[in-house]
Amino acid sequence: MTARFARVAIPRPVDKTFHYRIPDQLVDRIAPGTVVLAPFGKKTMTCVVVELVDDSPVKTRSLLAMAGTPSLDPGLLELAQWTAGYYRSPLGLILRMLLPPLERRNRGAKFRLTPLGKKAHECHEKGPFGEIMDLLSRGPRTSTYLEGKTDTERLDDAVETGLIEIVLPSTTGPSGGAPASMRIRDEKKILKLTPHQSSALETIIESTDKAEFTVILLHGITGSGKTEVYLRAARRMLDSGKGVLLLVPEIALTPLLTSRLDTMAPGKVAVFHSGVPAGERRAAWEALALGRARLAVGVRSGVFAPVPDLGLIIVDEEHDSSYRQEEAPSYNARDVAVKRGQIENIPVVLGSATPSLESYRNAETGRYRLAILPERATPSQYPGIEVVDMADPKVDRSVHPFLSAKLLSNLQDTVERGEQSIIFLNRRGFAPFLLCPECNYTLACPNCSVTLTYHLSRGMLCHYCGHVQPPPSICPSCGGSRIAPVGTGTQRIEEVLQAVLPGAVVERLDRDIMEKRGALENVFRRMDRGEIQVLVGTQILAKGHDFPGITLVGILNAEQALDFPDFRAAERTFQLITQVSGRSGRGSTRGRVIVQSYFPEHYAVVAALSQDYGVFYKTETAIRKEFGYPPFKRLGRVIADGISEKRVMAAIRELVGRIPRSAGIRILGPSPAPLPKIRNRHRWHFLLLADSHRDLSAALENTGAFHLPGIRVHVRVDPYNMM
Repeated sequence: MTARFARVAIPRPVDKTFHYRIPDQLVDRIAPGTVVLAPFGKKTMTCVVVELVDDSPVKTRSLLAMAGTPSLDPGLLELAQWTAGYYRSPLGLILRMLLPPLERRNRGAKFRLTPLGKKAHECHEKGPFGEIMDLLSRGPRTSTYLEGKTDTERLDDAVETGLIEIVLPSTTGPSGGAPASMRIRDEKKILKLTPHQSSALETIIESTDKAEFTVILLHGITGSGKTEVYLRAARRMLDSGKGVLLLVPEIALTPLLTSRLDTMAPGKVAVFHSGVPAGERRAAWEALALGRARLAVGVRSGVFAPVPDLGLIIVDEEHDSSYRQEEAPSYNARDVAVKRGQIENIPVVLGSATPSLESYRNAETGRYRLAILPERATPSQYPGIEVVDMADPKVDRSVHPFLSAKLLSNLQDTVERGEQSIIFLNRRGFAPFLLCPECNYTLACPNCSVTLTYHLSRGMLCHYCGHVQPPPSICPSCGGSRIAPVGTGTQRIEEVLQAVLPGAVVERLDRDIMEKRGALENVFRRMDRGEIQVLVGTQILAKGHDFPGITLVGILNAEQALDFPDFRAAERTFQLITQVSGRSGRGSTRGRVIVQSYFPEHYAVVAALSQDYGVFYKTETAIRKEFGYPPFKRLGRVIADGISEKRVMAAIRELVGRIPRSAGIRILGPSPAPLPKIRNRHRWHFLLLADSHRDLSAALENTGAFHLPGIRVHVRVDPYNMM
């Protein structure tokens, strides 16, 4: 017997699916994975069928139509369901990321009369749909247009009778999926692989030839040529007719990489990230879904790209926290990529100079294969690294309190030699806050538990809620006139260096700069041509860039991450120092790295200065094991927020009370979150440490059903952000 009902996931933050009746004309065309249009309240939504059923437990409405988008591959549907279950995220929001951008928002979809409807309207045979038919007799109309003028809940019935139909925007796009971003550099030379690169490539090819699931951790020092290994492996897969998915953690990594990929496989590359206009992302999605493109490059959400005949997944900089999305839908793209490899039965390559402790632990215990690149791929030596102890009162900081004389002297010498430098500070803006020295007043965000950051062009800005206000000229508390910026950010360092290096071109690269379309590519192009002598930036500079002209890297406030209440703080510190240091000396001239630190004896800083991952891993895992943190335990976090702090406290305590006490579960908290208020909502949280994911999932089972008016509950599995 043919199923008459469909269970559908709606793109809304709800944990359940909804039943719909399948109209007669669609009975033989609907299957799991079919993209359909369904009425939801007064709206028409693009959603996905997850299951066909013979009956419905509730009274149902009918599906309106198939959406005209190719059905989801069964493997992708399974991946979405696993992701939703593992991370306790709404299935509809996960599935929405699998659809092309314009389609999933249902932009441009309109209702119009069918030929039968036009004839009925002309003959005045309108029946109960007269008002709708009159509105559509003048031409197609969107559901938004119809909402205020008729009973849109009757649209599904009118569609089912065949009197009206849904018209979708044209899905035709470019014949290929080549990236729209301008090329930064044309790579035409063929590089000779080192023995270690050749060995790593053979390990990957061996797995692809077997066409079986395996995870390979490619641990290569900065400059060891991991990208070249990726490209050779991708070329091999494309030549064999298979598709490739390559993930990078940041938009900033895509321009140079896609330039090389598009040279290697013209017209076969599709790019997915938020910096690409929605229309181009849609064209890229269609190019993959229709088989015109075979290599997808994307950031986090690219893990769900519909790559045809997928044969290999590569996750570059696998350690990077950008792969983790904390807000709904919550997931970690790196781990989803591993699961996709398991479902598709294909190999997955995780690459990094500073692997996450979780991944390296998996390699250590045999779950992952380990391939090592222990030396640079070019004849260049690894840069010399030295530290400046900024806590030492004898350190000369006469030019600026945040820049040592040693670093400034080296900067001036580097500029005079015609070489390039990078100055890294992981804090954007001009200064972290304004302070009145007469009464110690600081200007705080009215909505969040943070001080406002001072930006030169934008004034006082909250990086959490976006609140903006002009900087005060007098203290709002005591009326004093000496209120001034305290601390430093990338804008302030840029301004100082422009003053002390008048003959050099000093520019900045951070989130503020990247907001302007094309600015990122422009900076990279000018760096590649040697037109910028000093580039000041945030952690964007730490991620995989290869500019041969850089011979000096300066790292300011190296241990800044240690100030955060997060058990991963030392790991992030080690990773940042190591990654940024690796930008220096990639050309023919040996590079230098000067690390300014107020805590140079910390084990993470010491290990990073010696570039010794093994020492750091051994030290950090011993601490994690003693205190019972990942990778030895599974971690969950539950956050409650609301306008009333009293109600939030009551809610979080009730949630803790719902957690079953067992030998495999430890509860930390509840307590106020490290950021106790964001966007005028008070926040409390608690952590769960479990022996296994099964134990953690069972402990969290009762939290999803918690409902209290005015209170939002956020459940995070394997969280990275502890704030």
